[in-house]
Amino acid sequence: MSAAGDVARMLTLVPWLLERPGASIEETASAFGVSEATIRRDLGHLDFCGLPGLGGGDLFEVDIVGDRVVVQMADELKRPMRPTAREALRLVLTLDAVTEALGDELPALRTAVDKVRAALGIPETVADVLRPGDHAVVPGLRRAIADERRVRLLYQGRADEFPQWRTVDPWTLQVADGLWYLRAHDVDVEAPRTFRLDRVAQLEVSDQPRAVAAPEQLPPPGYAPGPDDLEVELELSVAGRWVLDAVTPDSVEDLPDGGAIVRLRTDAPGWLARVVLTAAGEARVLAPETLRHDVAALASEALARYQR
Repeated sequence: MSAAGDVARMLTLVPWLLERPGASIEETASAFGVSEATIRRDLGHLDFCGLPGLGGGDLFEVDIVGDRVVVQMADELKRPMRPTAREALRLVLTLDAVTEALGDELPALRTAVDKVRAALGIPETVADVLRPGDHAVVPGLRRAIADERRVRLLYQGRADEFPQWRTVDPWTLQVADGLWYLRAHDVDVEAPRTFRLDRVAQLEVSDQPRAVAAPEQLPPPGYAPGPDDLEVELELSVAGRWVLDAVTPDSVEDLPDGGAIVRLRTDAPGWLARVVLTAAGEARVLAPETLRHDVAALASEALARYQR
C-alpha cells in the first residue's frame, strides 16, 4: 500500500469508527481490506492526530478495550463540512473540470456537481474558468497512461514564445483549481515535469512504450523552484494583491497600508513581467533590475502598438 493510500484510509477510519463505537479490530480490518496489524498501526498513529492546534485537548483519544476500538475527542469530524468561500470555489472548480472531461463516462457526476453547488450556494454561472477545448486531450492521455505509451505534446510553457514539441512518458492526470495537469517524465530534458493541459495545442500518442515509470509519490501540481531561478522582490498595493494568486511566494510581508512586499523565485521572468504589466501600476518590481527593465520594455512596446 502506498503512503497516499495509508493517508486516505486513516482519513476515512476516524469517521467510520465514530459511526460504529466499539467496533472490533477484526471487523475494522475486514471493512478496510487490510490486516489487523495494519489497523493497530493506524490506530497508534491516530494518537498523534487531531484538530488544528494539536494541543493536549485537541488530539484524538483512541482506546482499545479488549478487541474493541473506542475513539473520542473527534466529534468535530461528524459535523457537516463548513468550507470557506475560497475552499468552496476550489471544490466546485475541481468538480467542474473533472465533469467537463469525464461527464459522458460518469453521468452521475454531473448530478453530484449540481448538488454540491446547491449545497454551497454557488450558482452554475458563477464559477467557470474552463475554455472550450481545454479538456480535449484528456481522453487520449488517459489511454496513453493506461497503455503505458510515450506521447508527444505541442506545448507552450510560460517561458516559450511559441509552442514546442515535447516528448514525454506520461504518468498521471491531476486536477487543481479547475485546471487539468499532466505529470510526466520529459524525455528531452531527462527530468520530471508538470504540464498544464490548457497549454497543449496538439497530442500525438506514439507506438513506443513508456520508458520511465511513475514514482511512488507525486506531490500536488505546483511550481518547484530550481537552483537557477530568478529571485524577485515585488511591492504590491492593496489593489495589486491579486498577484499573490498568480505566483508562488517564498514570503509575504504585509504593509501598514494594506499592500505587501512579496519575495519569490521564477523560472519564467518573461511571464512574470507580463503579470506585473497587467497589474497596471499596482505591482512594482523592487529587484532585480533586469526584470524591471523587462517590464518597462513591455510597457513601451504596448504603448507603441496602441499609438499606431
